[in-house]
Amino acid sequence: MCIRDRGIVALTDAIVLGTAAIGFMAYINIRLTVFVLIPMPLIIVSARFFSKKMHRMYGEVQKAFSDLTEVTRERFAGIRVIKAYCREKDSAARLETKSRDYIDKNLRLVWITGSFFPLMVLLSNLSLAIILFYGGRQTINFTITPGDFVAFIAYLGLLTWPMMAIGWVTNLIQRGKASLDRIDKIIKTEPEIDDIPDARPIKKTRGGLVFEKVAFSYGLEAAGPDTTPVLTAIDINLDHGKLLGVVGPPGSGKTTLLQLIPRIYDVSQGRILIDGIDIRTIQLADLRSLIAFMPQEPFLFAGTIRENITFGADAKEVELIRSTERAVLYDTIQSFPEGFDTMVGEKGVILSGGQKQRVALARALLNEAGIMILDDPISQVDMETGRDIIKTVRSMADGRTIIIASHRISAVRFADHIIALDRGRIVESGTHTQLMANDQYYAKIFRLQEIEEEFINAD
Repeated sequence: MCIRDRGIVALTDAIVLGTAAIGFMAYINIRLTVFVLIPMPLIIVSARFFSKKMHRMYGEVQKAFSDLTEVTRERFAGIRVIKAYCREKDSAARLETKSRDYIDKNLRLVWITGSFFPLMVLLSNLSLAIILFYGGRQTINFTITPGDFVAFIAYLGLLTWPMMAIGWVTNLIQRGKASLDRIDKIIKTEPEIDDIPDARPIKKTRGGLVFEKVAFSYGLEAAGPDTTPVLTAIDINLDHGKLLGVVGPPGSGKTTLLQLIPRIYDVSQGRILIDGIDIRTIQLADLRSLIAFMPQEPFLFAGTIRENITFGADAKEVELIRSTERAVLYDTIQSFPEGFDTMVGEKGVILSGGQKQRVALARALLNEAGIMILDDPISQVDMETGRDIIKTVRSMADGRTIIIASHRISAVRFADHIIALDRGRIVESGTHTQLMANDQYYAKIFRLQEIEEEFINAD
């Protein structure tokens, strides 16, 4: 029998037996019954007092256990980094701190529950002491018969179990309520990005993309008047089938710019249009289904390579092979004994950084959406592989609207339009030829990277 069933049985017994015992005692002697029920208000007050403390402590215990679990998981996930930096003792100390906190909170909880149950027994026995005193005197004075006195004590025995059951059931209820409160908090959390009331459905798009005076800041609620926006005054007009390149130093806002399109974040000012429609007026699921998105940090799930690329999509084998060939990943997969069914482990632990990035790229290439967003798609691969990937992307440019952000100028030099970001603003825009003629950031970085590539090729 599970805890829930035992709790229901105990609650039923408490109600049925308690009511029956009080009824029988009242039938024998109402006055003595009233004396027996004197501790009842104390039981009610004690139950309310301890139930609040138990609820709070159960919540703290569960939170401490959650913290302990997360610290343990994190240490195991990062065990290689911990060993590389010889931080085993520090990690063990951190784990011990969380473990002791969990133990301390459990001990405080046990102190509360350990006080509550004996108190219920004490109050139950207080009723017995009242019967022995007043009932004994009434028996001696022949107010009630010895048989009624014995029966009264027997019925009190029936009442003792419900009074003890109240304590046990209260403990169960508060433990369950603490869990439900944590779950309820998660369920009731409202997403920051959601459909507006009259959002429209859209199933197809040509892929025309427009940014109109777009600005964005993280945490607007907490931002002060002096907060520097991440993006400011972004104006872009990208026609269907065109390719936009986005370059700029680290922290210039490239990734944030790309994340605004599928509404990972919402713009703070201005608007973004797809085929002339404000993306905030499009149903969120439809909007994101129109976009193939490859994030800067590839995330792989603890499954097979096949599962991570298809990502639940009903893809045919030939489509899977084509997407991996485009991502220059197929030969690598074929070198694994299990091929596409190779388990990659948690976060793709068995794969290198470049392999994980190409799996994420293959996932995006498998999606035949009208808009494709690639955030630094060749940052973790060698130059030869990077050139092959860029050649694939160029071949797909006629049928899709493509946005590529990259630190490597070679990844975007062929783009129809290129913008250079610095501190959230567009400081240069144009074609590769035009930007080289400007001799500003783009041209300087291009020459430096060209020298670097020549040096690497010479080696």
